Amino acid sequence: MKYIIVVVLLILASCNSEKKFDKIQWLEYSDLGQYPKRNGMVNDLLEKHKIKGLSFVQVVELIGEPEKNFTGENNEIYYQILTEYGSDIDPVHTKTLILKLDKDSTITGFKVDEWKK
Repeated sequence: MKYIIVVVLLILASCNSEKKFDKIQWLEYSDLGQYPKRNGMVNDLLEKHKIKGLSFVQVVELIGEPEKNFTGENNEIYYQILTEYGSDIDPVHTKTLILKLDKDSTITGFKVDEWKK
């Protein structure tokens, strides 16, 4: 019995949902309006690629056009990472990559905003 538990734990540990960032997979868009690969790649993107200090144009070249672009006081751009729906049209879980830009359109910071109902 101990061996079965150990084997199951090893299998579960090897099933890592983290993926290496790949622009083509990052941009994959499903017919349900989702980006199914982004959640597994966002950590690699933020850890291995120096987002901070890039210009807006460089970010777009690296990860594509943002879904939302707010100027003015916020001056942020948004990339949808994950949106899960319950039994109706209202989301129950969202995850968004938010990049903060300065007045010269250089990335000064980022965060991953996650919300669960």
